[in-house]
Amino acid sequence: MAQQRRRTTSNNSSRQRSSNNRRPNNGRAPANRQSVQTSDVTFADYWLAFSKSKAFFPVMTILTITLIVLFDLLISWNNFDRFFIMLGVELILAAVIWIAGLVLSLGKDSVSDEGGAE
Repeated sequence: MAQQRRRTTSNNSSRQRSSNNRRPNNGRAPANRQSVQTSDVTFADYWLAFSKSKAFFPVMTILTITLIVLFDLLISWNNFDRFFIMLGVELILAAVIWIAGLVLSLGKDSVSDEGGAE
């Protein structure tokens, strides 16, 4: 009986050692730990992320105004009368386009309100 106990204890300790080293297999192949990058990040990815951010509209507005003023300065060749006339015409055109957009958007809203009331 003493020999049986010794065998049992030795078997239990060997089982514990082997079970600690073994991982349970759920019928799946072991997962590869390395991530595989399928494509590189391009400028288009950054542009898409920037265009969806809150900073897009103010930054693009400031950039557009700056480019228009610099273009006017380039064309006017330091003739300030011509520069201010061109800038004034551009401001009037921008105001007319903005007001036309407001009028058109108000017209769309009133048409959609009338259709919903019926």
